[in-house]
Parts: sequence; C-alpha cells; structure tokens
Amino acid sequence: MTCNADVFLLRRLFLTLFMLVVLPPFVLADEANAKHWRDLTVNDLSVIRQLIITSHPGAIDSDNESFIEWVERGYLEASQLSKRVSSRKDSQAVLNFYIAGFKDGHVRLSQPDKGKSSWAGFILDMRGQSFVVKQVAKNWPIPLPPIDSEVISCGNKSVREELESEISPYIDRRLNLQSTWLHLAQQLTVDDANYPVLARDLSKSCLVALPNGVRQNFTLLWQEDSGQLEAFMRQPQPPQTLQNLGDGRYWIHVSNFMPSAADNASLDKMLEAIKSINDAKLVVLDTRGNRGGNSLVGAEILSALLGSQWAKSLDRPSRAYAMWRVSPFALSTLNKALTAMGNDYGKDSEAYKFVFGLTNSMEFALHEKTDWLRQPNTSSVDQEGSRGLNAQGFKGKLALVTDSFCTSACLDFADVVLAIPGVVHLGLSTSGDTLYIDVGSQTLPSGAQFWLPLKVWRDRTRGNNKSYDPQFVFNGDINDTAAVQKWVLDHL
Repeated sequence: MTCNADVFLLRRLFLTLFMLVVLPPFVLADEANAKHWRDLTVNDLSVIRQLIITSHPGAIDSDNESFIEWVERGYLEASQLSKRVSSRKDSQAVLNFYIAGFKDGHVRLSQPDKGKSSWAGFILDMRGQSFVVKQVAKNWPIPLPPIDSEVISCGNKSVREELESEISPYIDRRLNLQSTWLHLAQQLTVDDANYPVLARDLSKSCLVALPNGVRQNFTLLWQEDSGQLEAFMRQPQPPQTLQNLGDGRYWIHVSNFMPSAADNASLDKMLEAIKSINDAKLVVLDTRGNRGGNSLVGAEILSALLGSQWAKSLDRPSRAYAMWRVSPFALSTLNKALTAMGNDYGKDSEAYKFVFGLTNSMEFALHEKTDWLRQPNTSSVDQEGSRGLNAQGFKGKLALVTDSFCTSACLDFADVVLAIPGVVHLGLSTSGDTLYIDVGSQTLPSGAQFWLPLKVWRDRTRGNNKSYDPQFVFNGDINDTAAVQKWVLDHL
C-alpha cells in the first residue's frame, strides 16, 4: 500500500511539474488574451453607460421609465456576462446584449474587425407565422432542406422559442414588430459575426416539413462562410431612379436617403423628371432597400411629386416638435454636421444656416446648464431651398411599397405618404423606431464605434416602435424587383 501510495504521489508530482514546465506558455497566453477581452468589455460597457447617461434623451425622459431602468439593470446584467468573455466575439456579444435592451434601433455598434460568419447551408424567411427555407447553399457536403420547406424546430425547441429565448436578447428585443421576427429568422441557421450570441449552442438538427407536407429530420453541418452567405444576407439597394412603365404608370425607386456627391447629381435629374409627370395615372413609390438617412432627400422627392400644397407637411405633423438633449457630445456632433453641411450644400444654403443656428443654441444651452433644447420648427423644404418643389403636383393614384428594413428617415417618408387620402400600401411590414433620432458616434476603448441618438420627438403621430403594416402583403422574394412590380400592378 505504501509503495502504491508513493507511486501515486510521484505521478501527481510529475504531472504537476509537467504542467508548470511545459504548459504554462500556452495556458498563460490564452488566459492573458481572455483577460484582455474581459477588461476591454468592462471598459466598453462603462463608456457606453456613461454616454447613455450624459447624452441620450431617454436617460432623462420621464415618459420612458423602462429605458431609464435598463440603463442600470442592463449594465449590471452585462457586467455579469462579461466574466464569461474570452474573445472579441464574446465581447461583442455582451455589448450587443446591453444595447439590445434599450429597444432603440438608433443605439448600435459597429466593429472594425468582426471575423467571419458560419452557417448551416440555408437561411430562413418568415411567411405569415411560418419559418420557411429561403436560400440554400450550392455544393453543401450534406443534404439540405429544399426551398419553401417549413422549419418546425431545431434541437429541442420550436423555432419561435429558440429565436425568442436564445437569439433575440443579443440582437433585437422588439418582438412586437413583425420585421424583428423576419430578421431573427435569418439568424437561426447563421452564426453571424455581426450579431454573435454568447456561448451559443449551435443546433445539430432541425425538424422540417417538406413542400409536399412530409416531415423529415435534417442534420446540420456548420461551416465558415466562403462567400455565399454574404450574398444571401446582403440587402440589395435598387438604383434611385424614375421608371416609366407605360400607360401613364410610373415607378419611383426611393431607395437611397444617404446620397454621395455623385448620387446628388443623379437626384437632381430625377427630381426634374418627376416634376413632369403631373398627368400620370399611377405613381408607385418603392422604398425597398431604404434604411433611412437624411430626411431632406425624401422631402425633396415628395415636393417634386406632390406640389407646393404638401411642402410644409413633409417632415412631421405640425404639432410635432423635437427636443435635443443638451450635452457636450451633442455639441460636438452638431459641429461635425455643420462642417458636412458646408461641404455638401455650401455656407449660403438654408441647410447650413439651420445647423449653424442649432449649434449656437446648443452652445448657449450648455453654458446655461439646461437639460433640453427645442429645435426650431423649420421644414426640410425650407432648409433645402426647395430644389424639388413642384408648383402643380401629381393628382393620380398613389401607392407605397415597403420592406422590413424601412426605418428612421424611411419611416418619416412613409408618415407623409400614408397620410395622403387613397394611397395603397403594399409589400412587407416596416420596421419601427423610437422617438429618439439624430445620431452621433464615439470610438470605444476596443476600437468599436458606438452610435446613439441625441434628440426626441414629441407628439409624433406614429407611436414608439410602431410599424406600418401593408394592406397587401407580398409572400415572395421582396428583393425580386420584376416579381414585385408585376404583383403590385396586379393589385392596383
């Protein structure tokens, strides 16, 4: 017994010495890397929290107690999660967890180095309440469910349960929006580098109902994206153009509210062309691919189409007004915007003068130590010099097409169009946004870019995180322009 005990102790001693002599460089390197990312996560969370507290209007908005409550509760929960961080991917997941809890699409994060996504060879779409296969990879090593199959469950959870409990907390918690479910559906079979989930347990199989109704289990093989996934996930943006469909019918792609200098030159030509279609029978305003941007662009397009009678109502209903949260960060953001306005429109433009006045007012408000600054009620048409103004205006039938990405300035555009009597809304439900808007950004200690809004709308007709749901819902590929156009014209 003594001999055996001695042998046992010698083995323990040898193993301990082996670990001390041979393994430490690797173990210590891994632990050092993990500690590096844990520390960065803690620092990033602290900066985000502080920016929210000092600069986001929601942090002092008495009408939004849930936002104020999440600032601290969410910070504590994310701080606990940060103890499990061991990589950049983990760090991003924890930051996204905190950000998603604000349920504010304008609070967001962009990483300079995201790494690559992995996927299971197919991605889902949502049609009605069903989750169906939308795209499949070519030359996948194992069989994949065919397009239009319905995915019922993966692992031991239904698709809806998996999306709600495991994925939504890190990506989008606005489960009241149909568009949120559609976007989450794409994440079920994608380990997305843009939206990582902390310690995600990737499903090994899914139960699928084939197009003929037969149920079948499919084993999942997860592989790093080699280029196919990126093409499937990217949202196409049709060129912003006016298209004559014949017989007095016109299709306007209202797809780009963030135009470059070259895009602005094309926009000028399009605005002139729109002014000449006053006698058209039908105009379809197609916002597919539009994710928001500068609301001035939408105002110009509507001014060119609808005429001067609508010019003063292009931004918001007249009773709505905006309040800026007074902060050094807001002043810094306005100064940057002022420089951009000078470069893009010139210092003699109404746009530049508007931002110049707002910047001076913000500086004065900071000096006076006030919390809020009311934005002057000046319309976008006035700011832009009315380059799109049409003296007469289109009087025919009007239709609006939206996809699930329509948010921010795209929703502002929809506000005005859908207020016009007789307009027909087709396509998919839009996204939604909070009453908070106009963003600024700051680089975090990790190098990531953090964005947050700086002002709040009061008395806006459209509610907080409310979507627009179309009269006619498109059940095909919303990015297929030819199919969408045929379907729309068949319904008008």
